[in-house]
Amino acid sequence: MIKNIFLHIGVHKTASTTIQNILFNERLKLAEAGILYPEFKAGDIPICNHSIPFYSLFCKEPEKYHINVSLGFTTNEAIQQIHHNYRQQIKAQIADINGETLIISGEDIWLLATNELKNLKAWLTKITYAEVNIRVVLLCRHPVSRFRSGLQGSVCSFGLPMEKAIERNLRRTLFYRNLITSFSEVFGQESIAVLKYEDAIRHSFGPAGAFLALVDKDLPDKIKLTLQHDNPASKYETFVLLNAINQTCYHTSGYELQPQRMAELNELFREMPGQKYILPQGLSKKVWEALSEDANWLCREFSLLEYQFIDEDLKADADIWRGQTLDCLRNLIPGLSPEYRRIILRELLKQAMSRQNKVLFGKRITLLNFVLTHLKEIL
Repeated sequence: MIKNIFLHIGVHKTASTTIQNILFNERLKLAEAGILYPEFKAGDIPICNHSIPFYSLFCKEPEKYHINVSLGFTTNEAIQQIHHNYRQQIKAQIADINGETLIISGEDIWLLATNELKNLKAWLTKITYAEVNIRVVLLCRHPVSRFRSGLQGSVCSFGLPMEKAIERNLRRTLFYRNLITSFSEVFGQESIAVLKYEDAIRHSFGPAGAFLALVDKDLPDKIKLTLQHDNPASKYETFVLLNAINQTCYHTSGYELQPQRMAELNELFREMPGQKYILPQGLSKKVWEALSEDANWLCREFSLLEYQFIDEDLKADADIWRGQTLDCLRNLIPGLSPEYRRIILRELLKQAMSRQNKVLFGKRITLLNFVLTHLKEIL
């Protein structure tokens, strides 16, 4: 009988994907230790991120959830069927587990409204145990670092233009306060545990090990998790080019997020070398001023060391637009659609002509020559 539930709610950009993939891959070892990390399927597609079933099951408009849209579950009939499947899948696994602990991990769960969280709690209680103990776990991250990673994801994974993504993320000045208020109302603040991302990644078994240590401090050593890293950072140059495409293509679709289109584009640019993504000049300070108080409020509430400012802006000596990058891009351009070729070459011309983007003079000349060799593509 399940008597303990650990509800990992992310948040986004705090190694959630890494935690989910490792726990999913180690679910047989976890089961031997009496811990259920459930597997879901949408058709034949295995699901290790529990955001997909749980957010869909309890959000107000599941037909608009971007995962359901990408999977084609947009009609009332399709939603009802997949929800029925999700419910049956977890009930069957709970019935089979010889243990008392259930782990649910989904970074979209924090997006649920308070009344939706109450419905989630009631349902979990119904399918497990009337007195089940639910512990909510979230990881926090330095506001500038998390913003950089989130901005990269918004542009490179979901197709938002950079300026729109910046505006959206900077509005979240009360993010942690609102989250803790909502989850405290439903689960009680004493049931919430907060880990620092920066501490979790230093655990000997990585962030998944830090999470499992909350379940049982000896568990990571018993299971001996296989370390892995997911969601590798996009390169600065890739970000710039994908953002240029997003700025042009953003309004050509009736749906705001475009994960499928971006997955295809990322695959094209996957092998292109470049520098780690760095924020535009001046943005680190702007982010810190907007978001640091909220992050440090959370640290104070849960007795964690407060964050200090870090500068993650692009520097004048950054080695961007290297020869290897342009060589790879030269080979990629013939395989792109005419529209994408024009967008990319125009962006490279913009990079070459601008004096505000930290591109050194010699690199600007190299970029200009690159564009000139492909001039017919943009005329």
